[in-house]
Amino acid sequence: MPVCTESSVPAPRLRAARLEDYQDIRRLGLEYSLDVPGYEDWSGLWLDNPLRADPAKDFPIGWVLEAHDDELVGCMGTAWARYTFRGNNLIAAVARAWFVTAEYRGYALELLDEYLNQPGVDLFINNAVSNAAHAAFSQFCAPVPLGRWDSMSYWITGHRGFAERVLKSAGAPFPSILAYPLGAGLWAKDVAAARRPHTSPRAFTADSTDRFDSRFDTFWRELVRQNPEKLLADRSAAALSWHFAIPMRKRRLWILTASRNGQLRAYCTLTRQDHAFRLPALTHDDAQGIRAMRLVDYQSVEPEVDYLSGLLGEALRRCAKEGVYILEYLGRDVPKMRVVDDTAPHRTQLENWKFYYHASDPALSAELREPMAWDPSAYDGDASFE
Repeated sequence: MPVCTESSVPAPRLRAARLEDYQDIRRLGLEYSLDVPGYEDWSGLWLDNPLRADPAKDFPIGWVLEAHDDELVGCMGTAWARYTFRGNNLIAAVARAWFVTAEYRGYALELLDEYLNQPGVDLFINNAVSNAAHAAFSQFCAPVPLGRWDSMSYWITGHRGFAERVLKSAGAPFPSILAYPLGAGLWAKDVAAARRPHTSPRAFTADSTDRFDSRFDTFWRELVRQNPEKLLADRSAAALSWHFAIPMRKRRLWILTASRNGQLRAYCTLTRQDHAFRLPALTHDDAQGIRAMRLVDYQSVEPEVDYLSGLLGEALRRCAKEGVYILEYLGRDVPKMRVVDDTAPHRTQLENWKFYYHASDPALSAELREPMAWDPSAYDGDASFE
């Protein structure tokens, strides 16, 4: 969202957002081609947040700008999440759905100022920064120092379907017919360029589940114990269930697990992301998007064992079986995700850096400048809420 510093219209009123603002926020979002989730999903990010169990936490849902006729002309949402770092529990806030009508764009930074000055928040994390909002976030926040967050890698898992979508986007005649030879050519190119994933351990069981059960609590405790020096978003069963509540309800979440001797040793989460990022072959105004799954997060309590290759193979097979055209991964150069960097046949440069943070405490800010303090993924921020 472009931000200007002057405006010729009367100053709008800034106030805290309320749940009853939903219809106006949704209307405003639709003006900018942003499909705000249904009310149950939208409100659940606050009403179902595990942090609400703490009576001392009275966090906002966001802020709005109102014109003098009480019309909503701008908004920014926020959601809180728990993190752990060096034995301390931290509260992180993420920004959501920042948009302001053109004539009031000069007041957009008032919303960002409210977001970045929330009391009781230790850390501000945003990993879905749009090109329009990039200038503001890059001015007031720092780029996450580990990984490349202006890059996306992907596999084509449905070559004919992908080819047809590209042909339709280009306005080509007979796209359904031409998709067959084009898809075959893409498949042959991918086969020729294929790089084998690293060998996965044989003695593990790959499976899938549709919920986060007590195994994930045990796993989370072990993950924290092993990584006291890393900033980790809460991945307890309750936190995961809340974070992925919307894609779980819509059956757009895959949870792939790797177990040995009946114990969970690693897992991947993937979400359906048909509209999140445009591939270079698709036009910017292509409303239909493309059938895509995103590899959101990979965690392991046996970092010396490459479970990711096996789980990645399962994801690729499932994409092909279920008619998903693309498996994508946002980011690059995160050490534990090297198998993705090494084997994904396609990579595209995004318009801007996606992942920014700001720490309220200068001491914490200094600690987080170190790349090895991070374990970043699309699970941070709001990139995988929907």
